[in-house]
Amino acid sequence: MSNIGWLSGDRIVRMLGGVIVGTAVARYLGPGQFGLLNYGLAIYGLFNIVSNLGLDFLVVRDVALDESRSPQILGTSFILKGVASVITTVAAIAATKLLEPQNAVLIVIVALMSLASISQALDVIDYFFQARTQSRYSVVPRNIVFVLASIARLAAIFLHQSLLVFAWIAALEVLLSELGLAVSYVYSRRLWPRWNWHMPHARSLLVESWPLLVSSLMIMVYMRSDQILLGKLASEAAVGEYSAAIRLSEIWYTIPVIICASVMPRMLKSREENPQRYYARLQRLYDGMVLFSVVVAVCTQFLGPLMVRLLYGRQYTSAAGILSVHIWTGVFVFVGCVSGQQLIQEKLTLNTLQRTALGAIVNVILNIIWIPRWGVIGSAMATLVAQSIASYFADFLQSKTRHIFRMKTRAYLRFWMVPRTLFLNVHE
Repeated sequence: MSNIGWLSGDRIVRMLGGVIVGTAVARYLGPGQFGLLNYGLAIYGLFNIVSNLGLDFLVVRDVALDESRSPQILGTSFILKGVASVITTVAAIAATKLLEPQNAVLIVIVALMSLASISQALDVIDYFFQARTQSRYSVVPRNIVFVLASIARLAAIFLHQSLLVFAWIAALEVLLSELGLAVSYVYSRRLWPRWNWHMPHARSLLVESWPLLVSSLMIMVYMRSDQILLGKLASEAAVGEYSAAIRLSEIWYTIPVIICASVMPRMLKSREENPQRYYARLQRLYDGMVLFSVVVAVCTQFLGPLMVRLLYGRQYTSAAGILSVHIWTGVFVFVGCVSGQQLIQEKLTLNTLQRTALGAIVNVILNIIWIPRWGVIGSAMATLVAQSIASYFADFLQSKTRHIFRMKTRAYLRFWMVPRTLFLNVHE
């Protein structure tokens, strides 16, 4: 429970900071410049996810199962991620120049973020702390940097700084967060890292991780291709309005991440000892995810217009309609987060790739068709449909994942039966 407390505290700080500082930045920059900033971040994000190589859950799993091998696991993963980060940095900058050759500001934004992300090879330290359920050693340095970066953004607004200043702040936040992880690791272990490279383990990781890598990329495609396509097919102002709306929607996605990061390593061990208890606990986790996500969606449906008006002002009025559609993606994201880790634990990583690839393809096609017809609302609807396919319906298509589909279906049905049961009890 202590680990969940630390992770929850981290997400609460970031949620509050995101609402307060993020909306202040959006108001200051306006839909046009705010859209340009998020356009650059979306392009950077597509390439940055590749540098992760799909290693995060695998490293957590391997360290949790055999901590004595952590120097070899961390050292090998660190080098793999470092090399991948350099390659994706070059690719991101080159792709931006090809995509928007005349947009110098966009190229600089992508370059700054991509260069800073090379330091994210140090994320293996965070994976180590997750495996040991000691997330406080990751949370403290990252929150310190987050608070400093938030203050810097508010200062930039007060001093009327340009868009590129906000890009510099974002890049420095990435770099300093990773350096803070390194300091925390040395402090907690009371020694310098003695990691080592192990070629057989590297081959084993890459063989197992490539479906996760491609699926992570596909997730980014259907989570961020909407912003890129809006930038190309609509306008930068449309990207700004859309980005403002999905910030209020995606802020809730941190909840399943917190829970899964704290619960799944221990559930992995219980699966080896008692499979029946493992699946019973997993079903309860699915039930809870559905309940929480639907409650959030319903509340946002009623309060969304007021939230947008208070936080962003009149210049973002159309964001309320986008939010009312996009918020329902959470109903599928929450269960998808659990099933994603379940697939890894049950060594069904190829199925992860298949379902996310299907979702990405559907999202891109629907965005291309619906953006010219319905604009930003069409993009939000495309994301909702793609998310439902990738996180729920795709599991029905494969016999190996049909039991996961049944678990999710039970969770959805149990939620809808709750109001009916209460109604019947009242009239008995």
